[in-house]
Amino acid sequence: MPADGAEPVVVPADLWQRPEMLTALTNRDIGHLFRLVRQYAGVSQTRIGVAVGLSQGKVSEIMNGAVQVTSFEVFERIAEGLRLPDAARMTLGLAPRVITGTPVLSAPIPARDGTPASGLLSVEQVELVVSPRQSADLLDVDVLTLAWIVGRLDAHVDRRTMLLLAAGLTAEAAASVADPWERLTRALAGPQVLDEDTVERLEARTIGFHRLEYELPASALYQGLTSHLNELSTLLQGAPERFRRRLAATAGEAATLASWLAWDLKRPAQSASFNRVSALAAKESGHPIIQACTHAYRSYMLEGRAALEAVRRAQQFLPAQGDDATRAWLLCLEAEHLATLGDRQAAERLRQAEEAFDRSRPHRERAWTRFLDGGRMAAFQLSVQVRLGDERQVITAGQQALSSLDDDSDHKRIAVIYADVAQAQFQIGDIPTGVTYARRALDSAQRTESTWGLQHLGTVEKTLTSQQDPAARELLGDLIATRRALGTSPA
Repeated sequence: MPADGAEPVVVPADLWQRPEMLTALTNRDIGHLFRLVRQYAGVSQTRIGVAVGLSQGKVSEIMNGAVQVTSFEVFERIAEGLRLPDAARMTLGLAPRVITGTPVLSAPIPARDGTPASGLLSVEQVELVVSPRQSADLLDVDVLTLAWIVGRLDAHVDRRTMLLLAAGLTAEAAASVADPWERLTRALAGPQVLDEDTVERLEARTIGFHRLEYELPASALYQGLTSHLNELSTLLQGAPERFRRRLAATAGEAATLASWLAWDLKRPAQSASFNRVSALAAKESGHPIIQACTHAYRSYMLEGRAALEAVRRAQQFLPAQGDDATRAWLLCLEAEHLATLGDRQAAERLRQAEEAFDRSRPHRERAWTRFLDGGRMAAFQLSVQVRLGDERQVITAGQQALSSLDDDSDHKRIAVIYADVAQAQFQIGDIPTGVTYARRALDSAQRTESTWGLQHLGTVEKTLTSQQDPAARELLGDLIATRRALGTSPA
């Protein structure tokens, strides 16, 4: 290795504030970032590689555009190796290194329009608290603004950053973002002009709501999402043809999520109404796949063969080619329901799902596919194998699922994985370990009020009814109490 390889890379502090560097960070263009570091810090590719844990050849490929960096783990190594300040880390979509104290913003977060938030956020000290009271605290969040920011950042923001944004963005703070006279002037100017920027804002906000759904409880999102749909409804009236189909598509994507949240909040009539809206929007927009999402969500509301039929109904809205992330998700759901019914075809559906996932680009396809990643696929594998009762496969799938969990894992997924690991432990007779994992699952499900997690714990609840172990009996009582409090039936 050349002698300069071991020397640390010292990047001039002002480089992180240069417009071209902010552009590279916002776009997650690591090749551009490396070229700027080489230009202004005067370091070789070897020194950059040593600092960030990559070979010189790989650094060269990235700088030349032959390889694109997409892994959160690699982004984190780059941030640590080049000692990115917290403002730069946030622009790259990573959490700040210092998470003590109170939120400090170097510039206000735009409430609706204007400069992308990724170019303004600079959280130097943030206290991240996720507790069972989270949903009550989040009722004060300006969810419309939060969804827009998350949707604009999309793949550039991880779970912790989303929660940091939520922690620092209250409705009161958002109301003071713009100058009050400017806000009043816009209000007096009359109805909002429908233009490209407005449509893009609404599309980004819909994506943001879908991303926030797997982080936040339904109660924290529902009112904001219905306000978002009301705005879409107003703009659709008399919208020019060049915007109408796009607005209808984003309305359909939002309505499918609203239907799911309404069901989660025990509002079946509203859930059914939003289902009808999504069907109309799918037809109007020319995107029948919206109906695939609607029926997939509906399968979570059903049990047994009825749930399986809902998934198969969803699959009828898939195109012959493309939309592989949605295809993979539906195949995973079909595998889960087949396994619940004891049908060994579930294993074949999992294989097909893996093939579709390998072809997919979840962050480029649909608003609802952003959740699908290797960790979610591992969770589906575990869920199916537990239901099939294949002990050897359960052990392998359980290890893969647990290894997929990290600080960036959403609590709804954590609840499901821990619930399935707990059930697997009960099946092999390891009651203490099963209770431990079930406790973790319950804690995660309570934090997010996750119906999905509690459904998986329903199987654990049934298993515990025959146990006499004191810890198991205590856990059973807590599961029953939580289910009653949230109004969820056991699976």
